[in-house]
Amino acid sequence: MDRRLLMRRCPGRSMTLVGDMDQAGARGGAASWEEALAPHVGDRWRLERLEVNYRTPAEIAEVAAGVLAALGTAAEPPRPVRSTGVRPWRLRVPRGELPSRVGELAAKEAVAVGEGRLAVIVPGARLAELGRAVAAAVPGAETGGEVRLEGTVAVLDVARAKGLEFDSVLLVGPEEIAAASPRGLNDLYVALTRATRRLGVVHTGELPGALARLVPYGGHGESGGE
Repeated sequence: MDRRLLMRRCPGRSMTLVGDMDQAGARGGAASWEEALAPHVGDRWRLERLEVNYRTPAEIAEVAAGVLAALGTAAEPPRPVRSTGVRPWRLRVPRGELPSRVGELAAKEAVAVGEGRLAVIVPGARLAELGRAVAAAVPGAETGGEVRLEGTVAVLDVARAKGLEFDSVLLVGPEEIAAASPRGLNDLYVALTRATRRLGVVHTGELPGALARLVPYGGHGESGGE
């Protein structure tokens, strides 16, 4: 629909489009630029790849690259230009303890990131439950469908987090996000690439194999353990 609208508004079909097809999570969405553009302009288009990643530090980019590889696309991950020295971590918790542990971890991460912005990215089906837990642990945290990002802590699902960036991301339930739709791995890739400094992953089930590069909680210089 968006592509057809653009073509109608630009009869000459001369335009520059910027985007990442590996972040396309909508059902029925195009899987490649060729699939997106060929019906409208045939072969009269050119692809230029952005090869440098200014937003995501090397430590997080390495984890995201595992998901990109699992997608089976021909895309090469962009090269990060900086490193933070902070390794992304993983922590498995019992399902019944998930809300309380997420609240505790969000409160701790909010302190660690200081005046920076923290996003707690959760499966859509758990948005209300985990939003309440974080709001109880972090006064002023924004939750629900009307998040305005006016504070420093927000609880979002992947759809609301797409296109945004945060100093730190606490990603909850990656196994649920990956299994939620045929493009679940694309959504997981989106979630992982929102952070500019720090990333933590909390899960209750088996972690997707694409996240094998995560280190156990406590193995990146902070207290805690699995």
